[in-house]
Amino acid sequence: MVEEVKRPEDGKVTRVYADQRREVIFPNGVRRETWGDGYSVVYFTNGDIKQSFPTRTLYHFSAQETTQTTYPNGLQVFRFSNRQLEKHFPDGSKEITFPDGTLKCVFADGEEESIFPDGTVQRVTDGVRVVEYADGVRETVYQDGRRVRETADGSVEIQ
Repeated sequence: MVEEVKRPEDGKVTRVYADQRREVIFPNGVRRETWGDGYSVVYFTNGDIKQSFPTRTLYHFSAQETTQTTYPNGLQVFRFSNRQLEKHFPDGSKEITFPDGTLKCVFADGEEESIFPDGTVQRVTDGVRVVEYADGVRETVYQDGRRVRETADGSVEIQ
């Protein structure tokens, strides 16, 4: 059994089903379904889908093949089709995991840290880049282009 209400003033069509599910069809073709347990889903004409749960909201961007999950505490998690994963925290910081296993953290103060699969760690603070290689070599690159390279045996080379 379906109860259907058409509203000519705004062009919406509302259907209420026996299971208490409610469906609203908007004039532009967008369709929203809601259930009594707090779940809802919106189907957009461009293929995007937004699902709302009491504990999170998922938005699937069809053209980009990307899903964004938003939590009540403000955390947003993006999953890309290439397996890249990004976490955007409420304080403005980000954590990005790339498909090759590289992990990049961008802190709220603008500082960045990247950890590469080979064990190399790169930190960028105020435009100064410090790279620590797995073999113990440490290289500092300053904004003026100067480079200081320190090896594991303690020798220093300035360029």
